Amino acid sequence: MKRLCGASDLVTDVCCGNGTTGAVAERLGRRWIMSDLGRFAIHTSRKRLIELQRTLHDEGQSYRAFDVYNLGRYERQWWQKDRLHGAEEEHRRVVLEFFKAEVLTNAPNPLLHGRKAGAFCHVDGIDGVFTRTEAKAVAEAVVALGNVGVSPASGGRPAHRSTMEVACLAWEFEMELRQHTLALEAELGVRIKLIPIPREIMEKNRKNPPPFLEMAVLEAEAVCRKAEGKRLKDENKMPAVDIKLTKFLPSLAEVPSKELEALKERAVKSGFDFIDFWAVDFDWHPGKPFNHHWQDYRTRKDRALKTVSDAGHVYEKPGKFMLCVKVVDVFGCDTSITVEVKV
Repeated sequence: MKRLCGASDLVTDVCCGNGTTGAVAERLGRRWIMSDLGRFAIHTSRKRLIELQRTLHDEGQSYRAFDVYNLGRYERQWWQKDRLHGAEEEHRRVVLEFFKAEVLTNAPNPLLHGRKAGAFCHVDGIDGVFTRTEAKAVAEAVVALGNVGVSPASGGRPAHRSTMEVACLAWEFEMELRQHTLALEAELGVRIKLIPIPREIMEKNRKNPPPFLEMAVLEAEAVCRKAEGKRLKDENKMPAVDIKLTKFLPSLAEVPSKELEALKERAVKSGFDFIDFWAVDFDWHPGKPFNHHWQDYRTRKDRALKTVSDAGHVYEKPGKFMLCVKVVDVFGCDTSITVEVKV
């Protein structure tokens, strides 16, 4: 029988589905790479491999770590080149059209691109990540206009506004941006709505606008307690650190319109019900890969989910540490925030 794969060979599955190829390769000790265009396929594969790690651990066998990477924005880049002919202005026009907002042809500030129901609209670049620096600049642009708005029908001339609000539409947002904009709102008095641009607008021949919903809200806090057993550092008596989820409100951006209203009420009452997976990196550094020091997730057989980690992480020495909390909801969308702890 012909040998199909040796221990040093690399197994590749470019449409991994639910991760069967990677799981089998891992069981056999083979190197592997999996990829998929569907984010839920990647999420399902990740859970399957974590479950395999746990099984191998319980069996006393060795197991390996793995990384999950987002390799690019190729889908949007192709759409921009093929359908929009590379024009950033056309990208903004299409987004605002689906958002049912009016385009400001003579905007009083280059950061303000549209207007809807009395609120200004900012559309971030197709390849950009909307950052806290950009959010502050947009909010300050609105403040600079005071209680004056812009009427597209009047060619951009001032018109009375009673409130200050801006909708920031972007494909991606900087981590923990919602918490930062809450501080900006209190400081500047501008309501800042962070709205992910639905990928459905890229569908060919799409006419009806998909729902534009605000990004998910995630809040968590560090929990410190006395370490026990082997985790107790006798010299420094360092505490054990865990994370408690305190609030989660999914964006529901992937929910079909006919189910949206029913799920909105449920999401407000029981946001944790929409969490499928969450993980903690107890020593996160900007620009570095996320390390899954602890994770919990639902399975088909067990739908229970912890809302407080039980890692009991103990640091080697005192200091300030940044923890990163990553949540993946039942729609495959991920939300991350950072939490600082001093031990």
